[in-house]
Order: sequence, then C-alpha cells, then structure tokens
Amino acid sequence: MGTANAQGTPGVERPRVAINVVGCDAALAREAQRIAAVELRATLVESAPDGTVTQVTATCLSTVAALEVADPTTGKSLGRTVALTETAASGRARLLALAVAELVAASWSELQSNPQPRAPPATALAPYAAREAARAAVADRSVEVAAAFDVHVLASGDVLFGGGARAAVWISPLVLARFDALADYAEVDRGTGRVAVLMPSVSAALGISRWIGASLRPAISVGLRGGYVRMNGIADGTAATPAHQQGVWLGPEVTLQVSAWDRRRVHPVVGVAAGAHLLGVRGTVNDGRDVEAVGIWAGISAAVAVR
Repeated sequence: MGTANAQGTPGVERPRVAINVVGCDAALAREAQRIAAVELRATLVESAPDGTVTQVTATCLSTVAALEVADPTTGKSLGRTVALTETAASGRARLLALAVAELVAASWSELQSNPQPRAPPATALAPYAAREAARAAVADRSVEVAAAFDVHVLASGDVLFGGGARAAVWISPLVLARFDALADYAEVDRGTGRVAVLMPSVSAALGISRWIGASLRPAISVGLRGGYVRMNGIADGTAATPAHQQGVWLGPEVTLQVSAWDRRRVHPVVGVAAGAHLLGVRGTVNDGRDVEAVGIWAGISAAVAVR
C-alpha cells in the first residue's frame, strides 16, 4: 500500500492512519483506503508499529468485513462487523470506507468529549501533536462560508435569478446561526412591455442540523429576510409610458438546506426556502398582470461552501 494524502489545510498537521485491507479485491481495497482517508481528513501511511499512527485492519470474509482499530491517540481498540451486500458491487468500496471512517471517528471523538479520562489507558498514548491532530479532524468546524446561486419566485409567479454570499456559525453541534446577502434580478414580460425587477436582500436566522448517515447533513432554519425592491417599466414603442416603483420589503423566512460530504473542507449545499412579504411593493401594470413583491414567495439555491 502506497502513501496517499487526504485533503487538508496547508500548514495544519493531519492525523495519520494505516488501513490494511485483507481478503478484498485489490481495486476495492485501494479505493476504500483512499475514501476513508479523505473522510477522516487524514494522511494515509504504510502500516508500521508507530505510536502516532491509528491502525485499521479490515478483513473481508465472504459477504461481511470485520474491522479492527488500534488507536494510540486514545489507547482504545474497537471492533465492528459490516455487511458488504447492503449495496451494489460498485458501491462496496465506499461502504467499506465509510464504515472504517465511522469507527475511527468514534475513537477520536473521545479526544473531544473526554480529553482527560479518569481512568487512563494502560498503554502509552501518542504524543500530544498526534492526539491534537486527531481531535481536530473530528471536531466540527464552527464557521462555514459559501457562494450561492439563487432563484426567487414572487407571488405573481415571476422568477428572478441571482446569488450572493452566505455564512453559518455553529453555536453547538446542533444549533447554528445563518446569515446571507443576496441580489436577484429579472426582466419580466407584460403586454405593454417589460418590467425590470431588482431585489437585494439580507437575512438572519437560527436553525438546527444533524447528520443523516455519513454524508448528508440537513439543516432547517427560521428567520427574517428584508431588502429593497426597485421595478422599472420598459415600454414597447410609444403606446405606454415607462414608470418605476420602489420600496422596502420584509418578512419571515423558513429554509431547508442539505449539505453533502459536509466533513470535507469544500462541499456542495442545496436548499429550498419559503417566506412572506409582510411589507412589499406591488408593481402596477396597465392592461396587464401586476408584478407582486408582496405575499408568499419561494426560492431554491445551490452553493459551494468552505469550512
């Protein structure tokens, strides 16, 4: 097994893991080792009797794999058996990798939850730097920033497109505060011309999140969104006179966002939102449907986040 480096932050020491896969297809073993190292934000090294390396042995036995972890950062040994037939053959490397990552993370998490156990282990622990690297790998990063693409649907059915920046701050492993600044724009058609609609906005919300499996982390938040809307009429010909309307809009918002592979430093986030313009602007269109930045609105978004 060669050495492979997982994704990580330059200049920050990463934990070291050795993963020995026995009795599995060689290609499956290599892929499982690679994925597990990435999930753990760790450096994959040759198996060696080194007091800084968390050692994993995965033994494939027919339709199951027996996992054993010897962890010098906590002085613990853990074991688990997983069924490889729970997924298609093409997904077994990832299934095995996630099982390995979950078992190692379960051991490393003690460095966060119980850094000074009352009953110290009988075996010598890894040096402080190795233990701190393992602790940092499983600790939730408390701040996330993202660049987002946004679609905003008004009560009148008009669709605006835009984007902006988002930030989330985890107050605890369950509770987060979310903030964003977005700007949406569209030129919507009406019988006598078009209406250019510009809607910058900001929001603040509180939410909760939790893991589903090892890869998905949904979060639901409730907050307040407010901004400014400007509508400029663009008349066709001289039969109509262009005009503009503008004003403040404000109202509550509920958002559901789902992060995929959230433990990775860079990961995708998709979301849906709904709210109400308690304050808003109605763009009156002569001989046509009004443009309504009032009442109920909805939105969808896609973002690339960094933690």
